[in-house]
Amino acid sequence: MSRHWSDVHNANGPNDFASHARSVNLQTFFRGTKLKYFEVSVEDTVLEPQGFDEGGGHDREDSSMDDLPPLSQLISPSESSPVVDLETLAYFHHFIITACLTLPKMEDYLPASQYWGVYVVSLALQQRWLMCGLLAISAYHSTTLEDETTARQKHYERATKLRSEFFVGFNEIINNTPSTEATETFQKTKKAAIQVRGIVSCARWTVTGFTANQEIVLGPATALSKLESLLCDIRYFASSEPGNFLETEKGNRGDIQTSPRSDTSTESTALLNRLQMLPYRMAEIFGKPDHEQDALAVLLGIGALLRCSDDLSGPWQGISAWLNKTTDHFSHMVLLQDPAALIVLAHWAAILFKQAEAYECWFIHGFSRAIVLIISEHLSTDDTVRILVEGLLE
Repeated sequence: MSRHWSDVHNANGPNDFASHARSVNLQTFFRGTKLKYFEVSVEDTVLEPQGFDEGGGHDREDSSMDDLPPLSQLISPSESSPVVDLETLAYFHHFIITACLTLPKMEDYLPASQYWGVYVVSLALQQRWLMCGLLAISAYHSTTLEDETTARQKHYERATKLRSEFFVGFNEIINNTPSTEATETFQKTKKAAIQVRGIVSCARWTVTGFTANQEIVLGPATALSKLESLLCDIRYFASSEPGNFLETEKGNRGDIQTSPRSDTSTESTALLNRLQMLPYRMAEIFGKPDHEQDALAVLLGIGALLRCSDDLSGPWQGISAWLNKTTDHFSHMVLLQDPAALIVLAHWAAILFKQAEAYECWFIHGFSRAIVLIISEHLSTDDTVRILVEGLLE
């Protein structure tokens, strides 16, 4: 070392050596048979073992060690590093791999997997609130795959939070963005957001479809308030774009299909025959209605439902749009909890349930089942009326 200082730094005496020396902390680095040292900050000395001999090193040098960063940079994560949310990543992975294949086909030229899993995802990556909508769909879909109640409830609670975040951003963008500032990207995002809203609004009733019949006491006020809220969501869905494209793409999973299962044709036929006989059975039980408008509204509702159900093997937008074909008076009867109107509504939901079961559309399957169960619970106190909705889901 003395020779090094003399040759390189022209230091020839002890005083010259002292002027160039300073106290440092060294860390030993082993690589193969070589022993190296590099300087570390004082804060990192706590990582050194007790009894470490700072002066017991060797004078070997290696130019490859000059670029080695301080140990603190190697072991300390940056404060700006994002925290990885594994739950969010799991829902995102589930959406792009599985859930997107179960959603309606929105464009004739684009498969559902490409539209939802690529196009809409690319828009959602630029808008956090829209991504929350996709993650909510993924979480709701996860509830349908769980048999265990606790796990299902966990997915549902997470989906509810994501849904709320989606609607905060959705309402802010839709209501507060002037049309003059709407860019092409904004229009695409808005269109996708409206589609997501329709699906999320229906998907949130999937758990109700599982649990409605498990509730020991479901009071009339609770049941019918649920029903009213549910119908509002369905009316929006039926009038929105997703309701007109209820065709799902067959993906890699075997349980996703585009054609109905053959074993449902007999069940559907029996349900339609039951619907045709419904006016006669209701006349026997309820007698003459107090108002002629009530009878007319119910008959028109049944007729519209039969027309919508003519072709059960085709697209089912006619079934989903049935609520928009009923009269205002019929809707008013539903709000008044009129048994005759509720019975017709339950038959519509049962037909929709069979259709959703055939095409394996989980979010429509969930809310249609919920409607039948809620109405059945509401009418359960009167055996003569209850028999008209008994066994609709079988």
